Amino acid sequence: MSVEKIRLLVVARWPLGGIRTYMRYVYKHLSSRCSLTIIAASTQEDAALRRDAEENGARLIVCRPEEGRSGMVRAVFRELRTGGYGVIQSNGFVSALLASAANVPFRVPHITTVHGVFENRHLKGRSAGLQAALLAWVMRRVTVLYAVSDDLMEHLHEAIPSLARSRCRKVVIRNGIDADMFDGVRAGEFRERAGLNGKTFLIGYLGRFMPEKGFPCLIDAVEILEKGGRCPGDFRVVAVGSGDYLDWYREKVRQKELERRFVFLPFQEDVAAIYRDMDVVVMPSQWEAFPLQPMEALCAGTPLIASDCMGLREAVRDTPAVVFRSESAEALAGALRGVMENPRREVFERFRPVARERFDARKTAEKVYRLLQETAGGKDRGGRGA
Repeated sequence: MSVEKIRLLVVARWPLGGIRTYMRYVYKHLSSRCSLTIIAASTQEDAALRRDAEENGARLIVCRPEEGRSGMVRAVFRELRTGGYGVIQSNGFVSALLASAANVPFRVPHITTVHGVFENRHLKGRSAGLQAALLAWVMRRVTVLYAVSDDLMEHLHEAIPSLARSRCRKVVIRNGIDADMFDGVRAGEFRERAGLNGKTFLIGYLGRFMPEKGFPCLIDAVEILEKGGRCPGDFRVVAVGSGDYLDWYREKVRQKELERRFVFLPFQEDVAAIYRDMDVVVMPSQWEAFPLQPMEALCAGTPLIASDCMGLREAVRDTPAVVFRSESAEALAGALRGVMENPRREVFERFRPVARERFDARKTAEKVYRLLQETAGGKDRGGRGA
């Protein structure tokens, strides 16, 4: 006897980086039990998002940049008007606001998944009162608030006063990844493609170029190694990604005369090959929710250096990762030098089976599916305020 699929409407205002990867990993394992429609804003990762949607059997609606937020509200409204959706999943508070506005006449159960911290600056300035009121209104409309880590849920309770008064259900489901992506990846493939010497020690930075990711700390740490006479050998930082601060970071590298130590590459789809060819992956973040990157590095068997910021510390707990004090270039430089002198690659290789089992996205997807079932079935209607 076949089970009727849940009709899931996904709303993603910023389907970039971790959010897009989350959708790829989780929805892959939901596609046989859910009928997926994704409404997303257009970004530089549109092509990858379309491929992800096709692979997961999802219907994708991309809103053009000129349509703005109102265009997304209209797109969500049009979908809900067709009827039949069992649940909405919005990704982030802006997505939640847009989905909630469109959902007013329909009252479809609504899960908001939070992938990042709520910055205090959002509740400051002339519009602070309006923003706080909008947030409280969203919290009354949301059926379930789903955070991707315990650290993040604790932060949300501290940062959002209206959350304590909301009747929505609060749930933590940790992220996972598809570890099978590393099967059959040949070592040296990325180095050959990028023209990188096989003997050069490669330090990987894979992610968005934005302040909270801590890239300036990595630049300063490289300067300490380079100009302090503390560099044990030839190395390059392979910085892969995109973001609004990329040009500014490039200029900072130039000003410090470190160009020969940095290789900047745009967004790459074949991240598995990159991980396998890095001698170490560095995450100098100032904060994270529950990032996918450390899971990917550990499942690839690649040594990992991570800051002790919120979210990231939770992800690397009880792993071989080298942890340093967040925002300390001196601490990061010391960690880099230590790994260059003693990479301990075999330790990370031995940890791979543990990482694959611990971070398996199928576990995440199973918990998400149960949450969708409960919410669509009416067990979590407490947050649907008027």
